[in-house]
Formats: sequence, C-alpha cells, structure tokens
Amino acid sequence: MGHAYRAVQWNPFKRRYDACAAALVLLYLGCFVGVTAWLEPEATIESLLIRGFGTAGFLLLHLVLSIGPLARLDARFLPLLYNRRHLGVVTFSLGLVHGVLSLVQYHALGVLNPLASLFQSQVGTRTLAEFPFQPLGLLALAILFLLAATSHDFWLANLGAPLWKALHMSVYVAWFLLLMHVALGILQAETSPLLVALLALGVTWILGLHLLAAWRERRIDSKAGASSDWIDVCAPAEIADGRAKIALVAGERVAVFRYADKLSAVANACQHQNGPLGEGRIIDGCITCPWHGYQYKPDCGASPAPFTEKVATYDVRVERGRVLVKSAPYAPGTRVEPACIPAESMPRHASSAASEFFVGYLPSAPPGVLRFVRGAALAVFVLAAALGCALAASQRTFAAGRFEFGQLRKFSGVIALEPATSLLLQRPGFVGDQAAAHSHYLLVAPGKHGARDLVQAFDGRWVEVEGTLVHRAGQAMLELKPGSIVALAAPPDGASSLAVSPKRRALGPVTLRGEIVDSKCHLGVMNPGELAAHRACATLCIRGGIPVLFLARGSNAQQRQMLLVGSDGRALNQEVLALVADPVEITGELSSWGDLLVLAAEPAQIRRISH
Repeated sequence: MGHAYRAVQWNPFKRRYDACAAALVLLYLGCFVGVTAWLEPEATIESLLIRGFGTAGFLLLHLVLSIGPLARLDARFLPLLYNRRHLGVVTFSLGLVHGVLSLVQYHALGVLNPLASLFQSQVGTRTLAEFPFQPLGLLALAILFLLAATSHDFWLANLGAPLWKALHMSVYVAWFLLLMHVALGILQAETSPLLVALLALGVTWILGLHLLAAWRERRIDSKAGASSDWIDVCAPAEIADGRAKIALVAGERVAVFRYADKLSAVANACQHQNGPLGEGRIIDGCITCPWHGYQYKPDCGASPAPFTEKVATYDVRVERGRVLVKSAPYAPGTRVEPACIPAESMPRHASSAASEFFVGYLPSAPPGVLRFVRGAALAVFVLAAALGCALAASQRTFAAGRFEFGQLRKFSGVIALEPATSLLLQRPGFVGDQAAAHSHYLLVAPGKHGARDLVQAFDGRWVEVEGTLVHRAGQAMLELKPGSIVALAAPPDGASSLAVSPKRRALGPVTLRGEIVDSKCHLGVMNPGELAAHRACATLCIRGGIPVLFLARGSNAQQRQMLLVGSDGRALNQEVLALVADPVEITGELSSWGDLLVLAAEPAQIRRISH
C-alpha cells in the first residue's frame, strides 16, 4: 500500500534490494569458484558449480532465517524484512541450480532414470553415515519450491494469513533437512574442521537468535495485568504520539495507539503476514504495519478502500490516570469510539514519537535507518567474500586426475576382455620383459556405461579406436567414441606382431583396507570420485558396467588403485553395489597383468569396517 492506498508494485527500494541480493550471490560465487580454481586446478568445473551454488543457497537460507528475529530485536533491521521473500526466491533458485547440476552430474546417462537413480543408488541405512542424503536435499528443494511459488500476495489473499503463515513456517523443516543433507553428504568426505565449525556455528546462530527473540517477546507477555473485564495497560504518557503500547489482553496481544489526545485499541496481528501492528506507526491517519506497510484505521480496524483487510477492535478508557482495555474484542472492522485523554493525563513534554520508522514503499529511509542498513549490508558483503574464500580453501585437495573432455585421440592396439575390457597399447621402442611391454587402457562407453558389448567382437584383434582420454596416477582409461572401432588386418607399422595380453603374475594373498569405487569417475571424469558424497554416482556407474576399482589405503595416507574381480576373474559389478564407497577390508589374491594390478576376491571376503 501507499499513501494514496494503491498496491505497491515495483519501486526503487525493491530494485536496490534485488540488485544487492544479486551482487551478494555473484560476489560469493566469484570468490568460491575463483579461489578453488586457483588453488585446485584439477577440480572439474561441474564440481565447482555444484559446490558453489549449493553452499551459496545454504548460506543465504541462514540469512533469510536471521532477518525475522533480528527485526524483532532491533527495528532498524525492518528494511531487510520488507522484501525478505525476494531472498527466499533467490535461495530456491540457487538450490534448484545445485540440484539440477547434481542430478545431471551424478544420476544422468546411466542405466536408470535419473530420479529413480537418486532414490535407488544409495540405500544403506545400517549407520547414520550411510543414510541417503540426496533425497533429503530433494525434499528440502520441494519445500522451498512450494514457498517460492506461494510467495506472491495472490496466494496470501486466497489462502488466508493463518494458513499462509503456517505453510511458510515449513521453511524450518527445509532448513533441518538441508542440515542433514550437508552433514551426511559433503561433510563425510571433507576433513577440514572449519566446515564442521561453520555448520555448528550456523545452527547455534539461528537457534540462538530465535530463542533470544522469543525471550524478548515473553517479557512483553509477562507484563500482562490481572485477569478481569478491564486490563490496566499503562499511563497515557507512556504511549508516544502516533505509536502504540502492546499489552496481553485475555491471552491476545493488543496494540493501544495514541494519536494526539485520542486512544484506540486493535488486535496486534496484521492480516497480511501477522506482522506486529503495535510496532508500527500512524501515517496519514492510518496504523501502518512496520513489516510491509499494510494500513488500518485506528477507530475501526479496517483498511481504507479499496482494501478489505480488517482486525479486531477493543474498548478503551482512561481512568485515574491509567489506560484500560476491555478484554472482550469486537468483530474485525467494528468501529469503536476513541477514548479521550484528559488534559491532566497528557504528557507535559514533547513525546518521543519521532523515532525513525521506515516501510519499504516510502521514497527514502530516515538517515539513521539508512546508515544502519548500509553498514549491515556492507558487513554481509564482507562476510560473503570471506566465507567464499574460506570454504574454497578448506576443501579437501582434489586429485591429479583429468578427463580430456572434447579432445578426441586415435589409438591402435589390441582389444583384451580379461581381466577387464581394455585396449593394450605397445610401448614404443620397448625392449625387455614382454609382460611389461604394454599399457592397459581401460575402455568405457560414453556416460555411465561399460564398453564390453562394444568391443566383444574384437577380442584379441588389432584395432584402431577413437576416444577421450581419462587418466590419474599412471592409470589410463579411454571413453570410446561410438562407431569408431576399426579392425586392422595387420599390426600398424613398427608394432610387434607378438602383442598379446600380458600373462598374469601372482603376487600372493593379501588383506587390504580401502574403498570400492568406479574407475571412470575416480580416474578423473568426476573429481573427486570417491567417498560417501560420490556413493550414488559410483553405484550407478558400476551398475552400468564400468570396471570396479579398489583403492587400498595405507597408514601413511597413500593409496594404490587396483582392479577388483571375482576369484574366477568375473566382473563383480552387481555383487558389490551395497559396499561401494564404504570403508572395507578385503582378503584376496593380488596379481599383476603387466602394468595393471588386480585383486581377486569373493564378496564373502569383503568386510565392512568402521571409519
């Protein structure tokens, strides 16, 4: 509303508010992505964007939840409350980008529908750490979508303020779900104490603010008079001109307004969003809610035409120098004759009603409020930049894996199906042990699919293939370009006709501890491609036929990667799905096939262990 009782649409304050919100998000994303890319050049852009948008939305949700109690504790925060719903929509938008990128990155291009994969690829519930965290994020996003979709006043008017308010209180459910999403997801993979400390600080901050605001509100209610037909509120001089005194009357908060020498009492809850009318001010003869500027006539509690909002009214009288309010309310919109303040009860000095007051539709904020809001906004911007840099720097170091996306190469070699679908490349100019004369390039199809069906007809034959290279720590993989396999009638010039699969060399029984992962992501397609946060994607890749790797981790934090197969050499893809990304101990036979380490074990020999 405005002074002419017109609905407020877009105004300069809203534009500035949204411009600051956009700048805040861009500043954070720029710091987070920029610092991570600088410190971790091996990080993939997909991982940077997923983490950047996810953390931005999570932090912004904390800001949104902070504004309400801050405004209850200090009225100078009210300008931030006026368009808080805009920040809520931005929060949902950031979460949506994070969710879509995650769904595409981790659940698309596999053997399952992406949504089916989200719910099926992570089903462990034996411990809290195994609980599927991604559905929690999806449920929180659904709640935020509902709140964003109903944020317009159209829904507020049609649902009614009580139902609308109750619906939007579910933002706290979304907040809790996101806390669990973060705690059971990325924090399972990250080791920095800063991340845990920030999460704990965020919970403490939100709960502390709300408890402090509730304690302040309780102090107001504790001053209620004794139960009777007429409740003693205060002396007339205690109510500043144009302002109100809030009192608890028959269990309901009532705002008693003074305007000149008159007193009127109305229900304290605004019909828009249950804002505190008693903290508002009379402007142009109307009670003006401090939250969003909704206005009511003080003597009847009705909004001026053409608006139809109404609040309950109460009888008021002044007796023996005290303001008394009758406990029984009138129906909303009922006119009640204002009480007159006797001359002897009027304040002797000018009232303090000139305290600064601002609602977002006004053309400009008072100087004091403007200075405060600018200072608060500057502090938030500095905090956003600091958090962006700190969160980027605190991430676990990304591995030196690489996926040469968009860069196709041609290779000539021999197709081998054992011990895993591979292309054997002869090392140029090699002289010596024939078993070491070849490199295994594991073969996969685009997306989350193995390549066995594509190359089975070429087993043991020389071929020329085209694909994209994936490599990490001396192990290479080739993502084949469909239709690029060409059988060669003879080895290429300079290649040995003795190029056959290297013989298996037994290295003996071993018992190793580590983690089961999918080879494609681990070698560099998704960096990092391990630990609990990657469980769902790894499960989908293994389900689709990607060769299974075992990462053996030693006491000195070093790790070796080896192909994991059954004791008879069979692929274990479908048999180890429930064990992916969990810490396990495997007892089996270790062997080498040229440059490829292979661990042969049965599922019964794989034991889940504690972290």
